[in-house]
Amino acid sequence: MRYYFYSLLSIIMLCQCDNDTSNYLSISNEVLSFRWNDTTKEIWIDTEDIWSVSSDIPSWINLHPNMGNGDTPISVEVSQNKTGGQRSASISISTQAITTQLVILQDPQERLSFTKEKWKELAATDTTLSITIDSNISYQTKILPEEAGNWISAHRSNNINDDTLEGTEITTILNNQGITGDRYLRLDVSENRQPEERYAQIIIYNTQYELTDTLHITQAGTDGIYHYDTEVIQLQKATCGNVNLIIMGDGFVQSDLTAGGKYESAIKQAAEHFFSIEPFLSHRNYFNVYMVVAESEEAGVNNKNSWSKIKNKFDTTFGNGTEITCNDDLVFEYAYLTKELPENKPLLAIVVLNSTKYAGTTYLYSDGNSIALCPMSTEKAPNDFEGLIHHEACGHGFGFLCDEYVYYQQTIPSTRIMEIKEWQKLGYQMNLDFTNDTSAILWKDFIGTDKYEMVGAYEGGFEYQYGVWRPEENSCMNNNIPYFNAQSRWCITKRIMELSDIQYNIQKFMEDDQIPPIARTKSVVSPDSKPLGSPILIRR
Repeated sequence: MRYYFYSLLSIIMLCQCDNDTSNYLSISNEVLSFRWNDTTKEIWIDTEDIWSVSSDIPSWINLHPNMGNGDTPISVEVSQNKTGGQRSASISISTQAITTQLVILQDPQERLSFTKEKWKELAATDTTLSITIDSNISYQTKILPEEAGNWISAHRSNNINDDTLEGTEITTILNNQGITGDRYLRLDVSENRQPEERYAQIIIYNTQYELTDTLHITQAGTDGIYHYDTEVIQLQKATCGNVNLIIMGDGFVQSDLTAGGKYESAIKQAAEHFFSIEPFLSHRNYFNVYMVVAESEEAGVNNKNSWSKIKNKFDTTFGNGTEITCNDDLVFEYAYLTKELPENKPLLAIVVLNSTKYAGTTYLYSDGNSIALCPMSTEKAPNDFEGLIHHEACGHGFGFLCDEYVYYQQTIPSTRIMEIKEWQKLGYQMNLDFTNDTSAILWKDFIGTDKYEMVGAYEGGFEYQYGVWRPEENSCMNNNIPYFNAQSRWCITKRIMELSDIQYNIQKFMEDDQIPPIARTKSVVSPDSKPLGSPILIRR
């Protein structure tokens, strides 16, 4: 009986071992990945049993064979995937006892193209161009020809690597291969200020997949001609002397820069005002006059007491009273865009402000350079634009003259006297003195002559009533009237000749001097007179 039991147990165990050996099923590769245009791959079925495909097979897949007995190679064929998206399938392969899965994945065909039209015709005005790109891969963008990069640039809202914005190549970061959908590229196109139309190509490309597409852009020319930022135009050429006058504007925007437009008119008007007063009127042919174009992002002038900020070119800002400040370094940088300027001679830069406010300030430097800040005041003369040019640019800026008006009914402090005398050593502010001795005063040569009967010693100047004397009762440096007194005309003419490298003396000046009829009047400061702030004196 015991022998029979052990014999039966041995038979059962042997049968169990045989069943374990035969009930297995494996696939050489359980996941097959295809590119969009791959067609065939092979796998192996590893089993000793009969097997078959036990699930539906999608129409884009063909398995051959789809059943068999024992170890069998299977050819897996797929059609090209032009659906636009990735596709997948899970196929069941079974024996009588076991089922396993074969997963098939196929990438979509790589796509990179502009949607809609491939030609865009744009007006001359500036615009932001929105472009739709059908893509499921990373790509790069290039602008041709190279100079088109000067008027087409990537909009900052793009998914763009800022490091690649230089030049004409823009790299778009789209690390989303396999994701289907439209991509958007935004380009800023600047205004075409020339009459000729211009052309550019926007090229998208992927070198790995050898895909590319091109968008053609044509921008119409403008009916007018625009000046451009940093452009230098000579308005007048000297016939003798070669004294240089630079005029530029601040707070003027792109629309102001048309040829003959607001900017050019303001600059030319400033030049005419500069030469509408003696001695500049008689010496106009000694001057080269240049217009330097400065385009601001926003129009107008800042106010230091305002929370808002205007993005003008030279940061001109109204301060207290009639004070104006600016970025003087940038003003000189623009002035020296004029290639004809000699390095060893100082210059006057007039900055016309796009404002009608009555204000004005002049920066005077010990090296002879100067900046006159002059808004286009619309107040009644002599507080208008012309009056500001005469006082700030002609008087302070070129003539280095001191203010002659009286503001305080006090004696001038000794500190002010010392300040003026230090600058007088450099030839500045020679229209005031601190003595009424007509035999020793700075303009003694004019006193006692018939031609200059109006010249004497008139107390009051540099804001103070006492202890300081001016040459004549009234003058431009007093209340902006279109007249410089004799001493001021001499200071101005002397400087014109020095900058022209011409030998000149006061006797020659007195012979040539043109005395305007207004000099004979005895007018005093009008009730409407508004004193302008003193110049800012800078040693360097």
